[in-house]
Amino acid sequence: MRVVPLLLTAAALFAQPGDPVQKAQKARELVIAGKPEEAIPIYLELARVAPNDASILVNLSIAEFKTRRFRDAAGHAEAALKVQPDSLTANLFLGSSYTQLGEHARAVPPLEKVIAAQPTERNARVMLAEALLALDRFDESAQQFRRASELAPGNPGVWYGLGRALEALAGRAFQQLEIAGSDSAYWHALAAETYLKKRRYGSAFDSYRRALAAPSIVPGIHASLAAIYRRVGHDDWASIEDRRERESPPPDCGTAKLACDFAAGHYREIVESPGQTPEQLYWASKSYSALAQQAYDHLAQLPPSMETHLHGGMTFDADGLYQQAAAEWRQALKLAPHHLNVSTGLAWSLYRGGDHAAALALLTEFIKTIPDSRDLQFLCGASLLNLDQPEKAIPYLQTAARLDPSFLPSHAALGHALLLAGKAADAIPHLQAALPSDEDATIRFQLLRAYQLTGQAGLARQALTTYQEARRSSAERKKMEEGGFITPP
Repeated sequence: MRVVPLLLTAAALFAQPGDPVQKAQKARELVIAGKPEEAIPIYLELARVAPNDASILVNLSIAEFKTRRFRDAAGHAEAALKVQPDSLTANLFLGSSYTQLGEHARAVPPLEKVIAAQPTERNARVMLAEALLALDRFDESAQQFRRASELAPGNPGVWYGLGRALEALAGRAFQQLEIAGSDSAYWHALAAETYLKKRRYGSAFDSYRRALAAPSIVPGIHASLAAIYRRVGHDDWASIEDRRERESPPPDCGTAKLACDFAAGHYREIVESPGQTPEQLYWASKSYSALAQQAYDHLAQLPPSMETHLHGGMTFDADGLYQQAAAEWRQALKLAPHHLNVSTGLAWSLYRGGDHAAALALLTEFIKTIPDSRDLQFLCGASLLNLDQPEKAIPYLQTAARLDPSFLPSHAALGHALLLAGKAADAIPHLQAALPSDEDATIRFQLLRAYQLTGQAGLARQALTTYQEARRSSAERKKMEEGGFITPP
């Protein structure tokens, strides 16, 4: 998060004898000259001499923040607030530091104090919105981002953040819809949209058919079925659904007001009229998605920025276009070399795109800077594994599994690496832990081999039966999702 440079406060120091004043002036000049690292020892010395001088502590916090010593910056900002509780600068850098540390719950109170005192302080508002988003307080986050968009319409981070908050609200409405009406036409129609985006054509087709069979009328289903038919190569069937869509009567705005409001683009009005019926939740989710797209469209109209490339990278990733995604992540990384999400996004795109050598070259550098990242440790190990270097992969995968024992891909890759390294007994518990993530029977086959290699004949026989059943099921599921069982209109 960008923070507008603030004037360093040194007023209190000028009341002191000459030497501290000169030192404070020197430190201030160093920070302004872009050398905060050199200013920190001076401020630390001044703080030891005058531990209750809030201005020294604030200036020290600013210098530490600029050198990415966020824990130290937070500590000295807190110390300044004990002396001067109403210091807006101390509150700003306290909240900023906690945001950078990922301690979002602790970032919220000081940032709220800054905004309460200075409602037009844009940076504090954006950071508050980001913290609220990280805490899943999506409504509040969207509200803060929207206010920030009025204060700073040219800030790409505002529009990117607003889009993410609105997407999260769309997802929450979808989850609520599943609870309120999982067998309704509205839930089936929205689920079908999700399947279609993931190219799961069989599931999308089935859900749209279920939506048609339900009592409620959801507009646009015939057009969506036509799109599925075209994607799986049935243009003749698609033309039938196109005709049915044209022949469908428009919604009666007396009984289907939300459908009419959505068609008219009244998205804000829909989401500001909360309701918990399946119909209300359906249109709320779609309206939040439409509002999110509007935010991203606004972002696209601004000059290229890190946020532009972040959104581009994630969009290409979601579409399975990993080479294009990697290009976007690289552009973002040029603008934010130390950004964890950017580094991780680039590594994931390269890995998913099969460019394991390129991923590994970057990951070994990323890990030096961010050693406690589960994803980076996993990706480094998994890339080595795919490059037929299981022995080298094992330490990284062990670290990833230790950092997050619930992350099943780490266990799957670690089990595979141990198996290839001739450590079948050590591989078994990790492969067993990873079984819930086995979508194509690969892990079951590896577990079968581990049982065989360790002489556990009974378990190997059971594993063989389970593997064969899972493989058949996986093949049928793959054929279905590719449209192999789609029927004519």
